[in-house]
Amino acid sequence: MKRWKIAGICLAVAVAAAASGCGKKTGTETTAAESTAAETEEYVAESSVKLGEYKGIAVTVTEASVTDEEVENQIQQVLNSKAEYREVDRAAQTGDQVNIDYKGLLDGEAFEGGTAEGYDLTLGSGSFIDGFEDGLVGAVKGDQKDLNLTFPDPYPNNPDLAGKAVVFEVTVNAVKERSVPELTDEFVASVSPDDGTVEKYRESTRENLLEQKQLSIDNQRDTDILNAVVDNSEVVCSTASIDEAYDTQLKAYTNMLSSYGVDLATYAGMIGSDEDSFKQEIRQEAKEMAKQSLVLNEIAKQENITIDDSDKEALAKRYGYESLKTMLQNDNIDQKMVDDTALMQKTLDFLVENAKITVSTEENNAALNTEAAEDEAE
Repeated sequence: MKRWKIAGICLAVAVAAAASGCGKKTGTETTAAESTAAETEEYVAESSVKLGEYKGIAVTVTEASVTDEEVENQIQQVLNSKAEYREVDRAAQTGDQVNIDYKGLLDGEAFEGGTAEGYDLTLGSGSFIDGFEDGLVGAVKGDQKDLNLTFPDPYPNNPDLAGKAVVFEVTVNAVKERSVPELTDEFVASVSPDDGTVEKYRESTRENLLEQKQLSIDNQRDTDILNAVVDNSEVVCSTASIDEAYDTQLKAYTNMLSSYGVDLATYAGMIGSDEDSFKQEIRQEAKEMAKQSLVLNEIAKQENITIDDSDKEALAKRYGYESLKTMLQNDNIDQKMVDDTALMQKTLDFLVENAKITVSTEENNAALNTEAAEDEAE
């Protein structure tokens, strides 16, 4: 996944809040969730920012490191992802894949979504309702089974089936065993031609993991610094700026989920929420990001921070694009968004450059934690 997809939502919201400033909201559609959230907020006509200390912010970060175990675990994940299923002449076991035809019957009648042919099901995956997969353990090719099961209650995928007793007529077409490839030079050449050998593959895996950890540490460092700067400041966001940030964040979430074939309501259900509650959470996030954007823009003014083409190109590279031109080909990104985001990124970089950053090793962290525990005990 490109870094833009991970961080793009936050950036888009920050841009929207900066762009809206103290202006009025026009041409936007108000949802029920937004109305409910907005009704509990006091209307604010104009935004205001009074900066506090923003230079010399003290933060502690952990030195990035990767263990041999982490390298081997990552390699094993790659091996597992390349596993193949090969047909075997024996009874099915948990972990095997069975190819099946099935028909679900409710009161003797087939129900919608309950029938399929040639379906590959991994036993133990939890893909089907309780009892379905267990009922196929021990089956052999050619077996026909009737599985008497009950749908869970509630059952969000199809509320009409919640708590209902059903029968699944299942025919086993094949039993397949999972085969995980061995780590060899030949395997490495197939997944990472630039490495070619197992030794080089381990080295590059370690480097990639270290890069990922460093990125995570840097992101947390930036977040901690920005949060501290916002906390040191007096910030009031106009209702219009919050509304604009909310609309932009909602659109960003919707577009991102849509790329995976999921809508907002479905995703909310997947995380144990509902659409209205999830939208209220998005609005709360938007409020915090609106504050951050106002602070960053005020600092940019105070420090006379400006951007040029090199900053925009750097932004494109930062988020996984070959060039600024390529970045602008994304339908969800326009020139103004790039300009505003590049300015805020440069301002955030300024805060980081002027922060007091202490790097600690895991050993130092352990010692600090022990010392803190002893102090607390005293």
